[in-house]
Amino acid sequence: MRCVRNARGTSTLEFALVLPTLLFVMFAIVELSRAWLTLNLATTAAREAARAAAVTAEPFPNPPSAMARITSILNGTGTGTVTCSTNPCAQDATVQATVAVTFTTAVPLFLPMLSTLNIQQTATMRYE
Repeated sequence: MRCVRNARGTSTLEFALVLPTLLFVMFAIVELSRAWLTLNLATTAAREAARAAAVTAEPFPNPPSAMARITSILNGTGTGTVTCSTNPCAQDATVQATVAVTFTTAVPLFLPMLSTLNIQQTATMRYE
């Protein structure tokens, strides 16, 4: 009976010791998921811009339709450039779209190594 009395508060102490680790893992999962989403958005914006530039007859560099796709996908949070391998852009030339986005973590105190990441994606397509 005496051993049972001395065990009071043990589970509270264990919880207090494990809680910081669990919080760190949870915040790390959430922030890495947000970074992965930002990477996928940058990839999509680069592909969409390259495709829009490859099928239009707009002047290079930075055709308006391609730049509009980058702005609409990234909601104005990133920058991009669209170039053509020839000047003026001719059939079978290479159109390249480059998108850059800065990812900022929501909890910099827990994850200082991810406070800001510069994400850059490039897509290349053939001009039609």
